[in-house]
Amino acid sequence: MRYVLGLDGGGSKTECVVTREDGVVVGRARGGGVNRNFISAEGFERSVHDAVQGALDSAAEVRELAWVVGSMSCDGPAMRAIAHAYGLDLAHMQWVGEALPARASSEVAHLRIPDIVVVSGTGSLVAGWGHDGKHRGVGGAGSIVGDEGSAYWVGVRALTRLVECFDGRRSFERFAQELTQALHIPDHHTLIEWVYGRGVRPITRDEMAAVALHVAKLANAGEPFAIDLFRRAGEELAFQANAVIRMIGMQNEPVQVQLYGGCFRAGTVITEPLHVSIQAYAPKAELLPPLKCTVIGAAAMALRAIGVNASENRIREQLLAGGLKYDLI
Repeated sequence: MRYVLGLDGGGSKTECVVTREDGVVVGRARGGGVNRNFISAEGFERSVHDAVQGALDSAAEVRELAWVVGSMSCDGPAMRAIAHAYGLDLAHMQWVGEALPARASSEVAHLRIPDIVVVSGTGSLVAGWGHDGKHRGVGGAGSIVGDEGSAYWVGVRALTRLVECFDGRRSFERFAQELTQALHIPDHHTLIEWVYGRGVRPITRDEMAAVALHVAKLANAGEPFAIDLFRRAGEELAFQANAVIRMIGMQNEPVQVQLYGGCFRAGTVITEPLHVSIQAYAPKAELLPPLKCTVIGAAAMALRAIGVNASENRIREQLLAGGLKYDLI
């Protein structure tokens, strides 16, 4: 029996699964974020090590891995360090972006291979494939000059609103009252200290993105500003998606759009304005249900690399069962 490993590395966390060649998920674990724009090579290796070692520890039957696919960027030294640590052949390791495993995950979960993938987690990006098979992508420029419509983007605007309420530019509305309670921020001074950390430990990208979870609860409870904030996030993502649809020339064709990332857990407050804005540009566009994670797709790609047809019904069903068991689909 051969085993493969799939990794889904994002800005906040890294998911890992070990899968048998028959599609059964035998191990799973999680590590920290791996975005190399924001963490060191040592931090990258630590996050991947935690995820991989944890998954292998939970799959005692595994003696060696036949293939590894990771949905993350990885430089040469980090790749060699990971290969050395686990006795892996570099030729049997693939590091790809988030979009390809998202397509593979969509095939497992929905029996669809989408034309467009919209990612909105800690950061954001959009990728697409035209009839010529060529890949087009926009966004993904990071939190300083990009990540529009992401959880980080929502978090920044939510805290900016709190500042305006604290200093009197706006009345201390329901949004401010409930968010300050949820975040345990009683006043302007505490907020500023948390954000900048007195120059010692400023707020991290993960912590800023986590603010969006509280905003989502407010939006789903009917708070007007929170609803508007997620509406704008959806429209920002649609602006990117429509650009890719234009690039691949499918604005007048049926185009399938796969959503992926934690921001979509907010539900219809973000997916509905996204859908409306995309369909206004591409009327035949169809949005597929959001994916929580792409690690099952990474495992499916690894299986294909060793000659296993991950689309075959029995194997796909086992992959899907593992994804549902660990809340990854």
